[in-house]
Amino acid sequence: MNAYLALTKSRWAFGEGNVTLANVVKRGELKQTFYQQLIEEYKKDWEKGKYGWYKNRYNRYYADFDFDKGRAISFTAKSASPLVIGHGVDSVLETNLSLHPIYGIPYLPGTALKGLAAYYARNILGSKKTALSREGSDYDILFGTQQSAGFIQFHDALITPDTVGGALRQDVLTPHHQAYNASVACKEHPAPRDDDSPIPNPFLTAFGTFRIVLSCEGEAEQALSWLELAKIVLTKALADEGLGAKTNAGYGRLNAN
Repeated sequence: MNAYLALTKSRWAFGEGNVTLANVVKRGELKQTFYQQLIEEYKKDWEKGKYGWYKNRYNRYYADFDFDKGRAISFTAKSASPLVIGHGVDSVLETNLSLHPIYGIPYLPGTALKGLAAYYARNILGSKKTALSREGSDYDILFGTQQSAGFIQFHDALITPDTVGGALRQDVLTPHHQAYNASVACKEHPAPRDDDSPIPNPFLTAFGTFRIVLSCEGEAEQALSWLELAKIVLTKALADEGLGAKTNAGYGRLNAN
């Protein structure tokens, strides 16, 4: 079972109730059941022996990097809170979760990792170390400018084989004043009331350990020092700022090992 396809193809169904994605779109109250069944089928699929298949592809992916030549470093980051990446991307289910389109698993896109590290460098670390500010020399080398690319590549981070089976979890967002929140956009502004009905809105999150790889195109001796700096910036950003959506509510924190 590919979770990515289950969330994007309307005829994918689970269990005896035959709850399809198309049915959920028509009847929103089925969303919680759909997510529950999807998670159960996802777990069952990995328990049936899919682990070996994924481990083989996981090892092949990371074997392509030049770790022995000093031009790449690797480390793992473990979820400290639920992870929501792609939450605001268009989806028929209102909320989305970025899953690998081939393997159907949670992963950390390299673009998201680079964006987070660049933001943390220029807005947080840059105030104390000017070289990491937007106009700083270290920032230009790590992340590049509009005229030239940075030396550091941030690659997609796959979830580790030992945590992939239990990676998907269900969470819920419960807005209490939907009528008021909707009317703010059209400037009617009716006062929120205590008797407004809360409407639970379930969504998927990810939880696991991800292997992150950074690589550099420079000379091996020089590359290692820049890679270590990039690692420091990224690990601090993952722990302090978080990755993905709802980080202000505590989501998306990862601790490097």
